[in-house]
Amino acid sequence: MTPRKIKFRRGCIALCSVCFSVLFLPGCQSASVQRVERLEARLRDKQARIDELAASLEKVEADRNVARREASVLRDELGKLQPSLEVIQAAHSTSRIDRIEVLPLLSGGLDRDDIPGDELISLLIAPQDSTGEIHRIPGRISVRLTDVSHPSGNEEVASATFSELETEALWHSGIVGRGFRVLIPLPADLEARNLTAHVRFKTNAGDQFDTLHQLQISPESATATTD
Repeated sequence: MTPRKIKFRRGCIALCSVCFSVLFLPGCQSASVQRVERLEARLRDKQARIDELAASLEKVEADRNVARREASVLRDELGKLQPSLEVIQAAHSTSRIDRIEVLPLLSGGLDRDDIPGDELISLLIAPQDSTGEIHRIPGRISVRLTDVSHPSGNEEVASATFSELETEALWHSGIVGRGFRVLIPLPADLEARNLTAHVRFKTNAGDQFDTLHQLQISPESATATTD
């Protein structure tokens, strides 16, 4: 090949390269720019979503902290209002009892002064539920002792009333029975040998229970007269 042909051929190749660059390079640059723009847009969208999630998380954290503080306050208030176990048990028992009874083994005349005859009446009062179970519950006790042989309006021989605090101290739990044991002095001049005890128990919830119990005693005056 002659030098002229070689030079001509090189010139054609250079011209083709220039044309290719002019025709195709702008298109490649435009596609790259578009891809970059699309990536930037996607990154902006993701960043916006991340910001939204971060804001939501901060709100959740703030709400949780508020809830924790409120729960702590409520626990403190509940602790102040929480009744004791004894109060809960008493309330449960109060809702269950449906009667009171005077238990006979520790109820009757009582002689403690070494003088023949009874100078006291003992009563063991038992609040019970429908199964006969005895419950120790807070309440007030009142007792009237009457002699039915006396004229109408003059039957009362003795009486006593015990406050809730006093009743609590009367609780007795022994081998022969459980209940509130009350002692009531008898008049020194009492002659009757048969008395009726009218017993009333009123709970601190307002429920009232009554019962009657017949007593046989040996009064001091009658014993002294016999002697």
